[in-house]
Amino acid sequence: MLSPQARGGDVTSSSDIVALVLHFRTPQATLACLDALHAEGVRRAVVVDNSEDAGRSVAAMATGIARLEAIGFVTEWLSPERNLGFAAGVNHGLRHIRSQGHSPVLLINSDARLVAGAMQRLASCLCNAPLAVPTVVEDGPQHMTRPLMGYYQRAFALYLRHAHAGAVEYPSGCCLLLGADTDYEGLFDEDFFFYGEDVMLGARLAQRGLRATWVQDALVQHATSTSARNGSLFYEYHMVRGHWLLARKLARNRREHLLFLLARGCSLPARALVRSVRSRSLRPWAGLWMATMDFLRNRSRDLTPKAAPPTAS
Repeated sequence: MLSPQARGGDVTSSSDIVALVLHFRTPQATLACLDALHAEGVRRAVVVDNSEDAGRSVAAMATGIARLEAIGFVTEWLSPERNLGFAAGVNHGLRHIRSQGHSPVLLINSDARLVAGAMQRLASCLCNAPLAVPTVVEDGPQHMTRPLMGYYQRAFALYLRHAHAGAVEYPSGCCLLLGADTDYEGLFDEDFFFYGEDVMLGARLAQRGLRATWVQDALVQHATSTSARNGSLFYEYHMVRGHWLLARKLARNRREHLLFLLARGCSLPARALVRSVRSRSLRPWAGLWMATMDFLRNRSRDLTPKAAPPTAS
């Protein structure tokens, strides 16, 4: 699925692109994301507020939103009463955008920021591919860069940086440009609340014969684990639950399904052990137990942390 950057044909203008952002209690990061989009020529964003905080984090951005609107940046806010999760939140936003016409859509995390020139470099590739993904620059002392493409080992549930036999290649939902004619329906599987939906996206793209173009010189900065803190019960539960769901969804037959379940019966406890020792916490074990029991009982829970109460004025 990974292909080098392609040029040629009609180039999509940044002003034709609609940004889709999922917001979760990170007003400063979301505003920085919207500012970067405006600087890159995007003129419209649809923001799905997954915060489940009675609109308090959106209200905290009122001044910044008004400033953007004053300079011609249109922001539409979709406010479900609960946290829809990633896949359902994306689908909610995509349906809203599609109801108003066919436009290219830039799906971008609220904690990601386009680097100068990235938008037009991504847009220039849509004439040759239905999807385009940039190169991510991870925030941190080393500022490591890597393609926003990964590989998932189906049997032992391992996320990999390089291709291996039997692995599924997938684009990250951190930043992904979808062409105006791309069929969004069914691409994001709402059985996944958080984690795993990107792997399933890769599998479904492959089933449809769609190819994602990696645009090497389009950069996006990303601050990891801001909305869902790495090591929290929320993170541990949904990561494990995603692995169990992928065992069923990626299996091509009953024999593979059984093999994947057995392999995870070894790899997931090993993962919990390593993470528990590193974090000096039992949360990885709690997440493993809860997610496994819920998977076996065909149920789920979202575990969205309660929002902080409003401060007294």
